[in-house]
Amino acid sequence: MDKSNNTYNCAMQLRCEPIECVRIGFVGLGVRAKRAVHRMMHIDGCKVVALCDLVDENINEAAAIVTESGHTAPATFTGKDGWKQLCELPYIDLVYICTDWASHADIAVYAMQQGKHVATEVPAATTITDCWRLVDTAEQTQRHCIMLENCCYDEFELCTINMAQQGVLGDIIHAEGSYLHDLRERISSNDNGERKWSNWQVEFMGKHNGNPYPTHGLGPIALAMDINRGDRMKSIVSVSSMRVGDKNGLNGTMNSSLITTEKGKTILVQHCISLPRPYSRSFLVSGTEGFAQKYPVPMYAFAPDSENIITGNACDEIVEKYRHPFVAEYKERGTELCGRRWIDYAMDCRLIHCLRNGLPLDMNVYDAALWSCLVELTDTSANNGGTPVEIPDFTRGKWSK
Repeated sequence: MDKSNNTYNCAMQLRCEPIECVRIGFVGLGVRAKRAVHRMMHIDGCKVVALCDLVDENINEAAAIVTESGHTAPATFTGKDGWKQLCELPYIDLVYICTDWASHADIAVYAMQQGKHVATEVPAATTITDCWRLVDTAEQTQRHCIMLENCCYDEFELCTINMAQQGVLGDIIHAEGSYLHDLRERISSNDNGERKWSNWQVEFMGKHNGNPYPTHGLGPIALAMDINRGDRMKSIVSVSSMRVGDKNGLNGTMNSSLITTEKGKTILVQHCISLPRPYSRSFLVSGTEGFAQKYPVPMYAFAPDSENIITGNACDEIVEKYRHPFVAEYKERGTELCGRRWIDYAMDCRLIHCLRNGLPLDMNVYDAALWSCLVELTDTSANNGGTPVEIPDFTRGKWSK
């Protein structure tokens, strides 16, 4: 789909009127959403004013988090069109979406059309058409649309992004990101050991052959490589291994996708949730002056002595030397509230800070669309024997400026 000749208002460095107190409506109130509601109770300059879910129990539990924190009880909505009613509320500034993947784009588009800013869980969309809908709507309405990719706020990733932006790693030529996570038991059974056939993740993965969850590995890499900010992802080749399990089982055991950028750099993105292998997001960045990798153990190496691998305490010293301001600002308090999930607290704090101060968000709708479009593109390429597929330029050429 070529939209390069259409005329739209750019949302690349979108600034909107500052919001003194950001009023938030949550759509979808599962585990992650209820954690987010809890975090918002501890962030200055925001309040949760509306909740929506199809399950009354979820609404009641989320509402209790709000009221037990001493805040006014939020408005609540349920039913098939409850999310629309929430989006139409005149006193909401931000719609925070935590529903199933396939519904993210519809809710986000409608919310922006109602004048609301949008934050959506990953992926922001599952089709190229919906990715364009997000971009078109954000540009037409001049509303923010951020995908809540929390891995972009993890400490090692932020340190490495900081180093890359300061030129410490030289020109980054290749990078790798992944989501390798043994989720066989979690996604295929419930507490009674019976298959969760109603699990929408299982249903989605059973129908697709590519990478259905690319953004955890890809997001931090894209920021480190200035994707959409001086370079762009141009084409992708994707292959999937044989399937395991029955016909209703998981997606291809291992999906590997190789991206080439406009400037000729490469990115390897992998996905596997159905084999007994250790958790990894890879996060490997290879530049002309240095190398960084987070898994299986954090390490750095620098020219000219690249054989001198820096790990352990020496690696910690580098992370401290190039400590990102976000870590200094949010990690201590976030750890107190959320433990190892402090990165979610940092992510939410940054979102609220930018909205309150009329600043561009750390990640924009073009990032959301680009990272999410791999869901469809990897499927297309893998289903055609690894045929190269072009990646849309959602910025309409603005990446080069």
